[in-house]
Amino acid sequence: MIQKKSLPSEIVNTLSQLGEHIRIARKRRSITMEEMASRMYVTRKTLSRLENGEPGVSLAVFALALWVLGLDKDLPDIALPEQDKVGVFLERQRLPKRVRGTGKANVTMGAGKANELDF
Repeated sequence: MIQKKSLPSEIVNTLSQLGEHIRIARKRRSITMEEMASRMYVTRKTLSRLENGEPGVSLAVFALALWVLGLDKDLPDIALPEQDKVGVFLERQRLPKRVRGTGKANVTMGAGKANELDF
């Protein structure tokens, strides 16, 4: 199991904040811990660990909590490859500076079809 003391403090703080946000959302909806845990198919102890920001709680449990609360709509937008500025920069650095042609006509596309391209 991952211990809080082995994680960077920023991660520990973020996990604690996320857990607190889930607790607040649950309470605003007047959902008890027992009811929430039941809807998530987890134990009350697991839900408590999530709400306390314990790092060993699985991503699936976190996603289930958001789903039960109706807050899961933004999950697919987390870590989108096109928003990864560092990754895109590094990928562009690996591209060749120039691409040399083979000197031959494109075999897969006839000369007439090349004029039909719309971009």
